[in-house]
Amino acid sequence: MLAPTQQLEAAEQQLMVFAREINQLHQAERARAVQLADALARLRDTRLDTVRTLALVVETKDPSTRAHLERTHDYAVALTGVVEPELAGNEGLRYGFLLHDVGKIGVPGAILSKPGPLDPDEWEAMRAHPLLGVQIVSCLRFLGDAVDVIRSHHERWDGRGYPSGLRAGAIPVGARIFSVCDAFDAMTSDRPYRRALPLEHAIEEVRTGAGSQFDPAMVEAFLSIAPRMVELHASLHAAGRRPLAVSPSAD
Repeated sequence: MLAPTQQLEAAEQQLMVFAREINQLHQAERARAVQLADALARLRDTRLDTVRTLALVVETKDPSTRAHLERTHDYAVALTGVVEPELAGNEGLRYGFLLHDVGKIGVPGAILSKPGPLDPDEWEAMRAHPLLGVQIVSCLRFLGDAVDVIRSHHERWDGRGYPSGLRAGAIPVGARIFSVCDAFDAMTSDRPYRRALPLEHAIEEVRTGAGSQFDPAMVEAFLSIAPRMVELHASLHAAGRRPLAVSPSAD
């Protein structure tokens, strides 16, 4: 039997071996964590590049679209922070805000740039763009909630929208948020067939649309930050073209 001092020395040696093994495991875990972080960063960069490419394709089809994509993205992020703060950093939702019009890739350019009212056949082609957009991005599973925005941003609270005639709470919340911002930007921007409306007029149109075109809760939230939206409108129109911003931290 070992003497007490020998037993203590043996225990100390075992503890030292154990400590070295723990340290080696810790270092290995740290190295794996760094590798995983690098892999996730590369994956995220690839996703962002894909989204940017799609947005640029839409711009090529309709040169007026890119500024609209950027502005509505920023308006919608601001409104989301009021309506559903926990969704404000949802990467998929932000992708949807930016790519909502991706289906216009499949709409004839003559319709997109027509300087007057569309005839019934042209409207039918235009109204197909949400479902065309869903088809275009169907293989990009990382988009997540983006697909709901792409599919449903032209649905109306009263059920008179398209493509599915959804009404009220059946419309995904991201699409309900976005539809208000989409309409606001459309009204406050020059279009081939009309000049931009004054901001006060556009805000009043949003107010009037509560309960028919828009979710009343979304309108109330929009009106609560209307001064911020006016400031954002001024800054975005003054900025013109800028790098596409789709990361969760880009406000």
